[in-house]
Amino acid sequence: MTRNYSIDFFKCLAIFGVVCIHTHTFRDTAVPFGNGETWAFIIDTIARFSVPFFFAASGYLFAMKLQRTDNTYAYFKRYTGKLISLLAAWFAFYWVYDFIKIITTSNGTMSEQKAELSAYFQDTFQWRTLLDGISYTQFQLWFMFALIFSIIIIYAAYRLRLMKLTLLVGLGLNLVGLLGQSYGALFHVTMEETTRNGIYFGLFYTALGACFGLYEKQIVQAVQAIHARTIGILVAVGFALQLIERSILYYGLNLPQGEYLISTIPLTIFLLLFTLKARNIGKHRYVGIIAKNVVGIYLIHTLWRSIFDQALDYSAATHTFVWGLLYAPVLYVISLLSYIGVQAVKDKLLNPQYKNTEKARKSLLTSLGRT
Repeated sequence: MTRNYSIDFFKCLAIFGVVCIHTHTFRDTAVPFGNGETWAFIIDTIARFSVPFFFAASGYLFAMKLQRTDNTYAYFKRYTGKLISLLAAWFAFYWVYDFIKIITTSNGTMSEQKAELSAYFQDTFQWRTLLDGISYTQFQLWFMFALIFSIIIIYAAYRLRLMKLTLLVGLGLNLVGLLGQSYGALFHVTMEETTRNGIYFGLFYTALGACFGLYEKQIVQAVQAIHARTIGILVAVGFALQLIERSILYYGLNLPQGEYLISTIPLTIFLLLFTLKARNIGKHRYVGIIAKNVVGIYLIHTLWRSIFDQALDYSAATHTFVWGLLYAPVLYVISLLSYIGVQAVKDKLLNPQYKNTEKARKSLLTSLGRT
């Protein structure tokens, strides 16, 4: 099969959706049309496709690579090793950042500061951290924990030829997990901890993407008679269903805003089908650059959000329409550029070959300038 450039395109949209969710776009903002809270709800709901799609895309690409690799275990170790290294490095960075932030910004008494630091340590060093992460500046790292967990299960299922069973189990867990998200209050069920983790959330969508990767030829053949435009309409219907479902739950039944929904399942399936039917949507150099750094944007954007929020705390500018319009795009671009910069510095410091290449390039430019 040819490369699926549309996966890159939707990954770029998805990471922008994540940034919109985390910046609460238009919430508490004056807008010239309608209500800021309503627009924030609509944008937040539409953007909820993002993380499920990340899981599904990761499963899809992982499964595709497994099929094309002779030594699958070596690839699995390399892939999970990279994920664990990223998680460990950024978790440590954010842990130090939040530790310093607590010390420098706390206005309480000495005993209150000690209690706050004690709670921080307790939140960090517990077994649930390996499942859910912790809810400070690095709250987004729960995705990395969940993805690592899901990839380990997917690889085991692949080797044991139990991928379809894993998908069904994941679906069951996902539906049960809704009781800890969107539907718990409706059935008067309270789950002790969040179900936004690898067990109830990540496993199903990663397995779904992996099945699309493993059975891509069969799926493409099965939908061969369906036009890409038709599937595109189904994608639009999926977004509409997601908005309708969340609106009914929140506005109609007065339930809390959950982080994932039943309608996200068909929406993700339609999105994956669309990427198989229209594979070249993201075939552009700039899309490729962003897609290559999507994980980096995800990892670093909460740092910039924290910096902006502290710098502009209590500022009237944050309640203007211009702020609501520009905050997410500006954060998106700054996160992309800063992560690219971090990678360049890392390569320059850790890769001698990179240094030699740079020296050779500068030497060549100097010699050309003299001639």
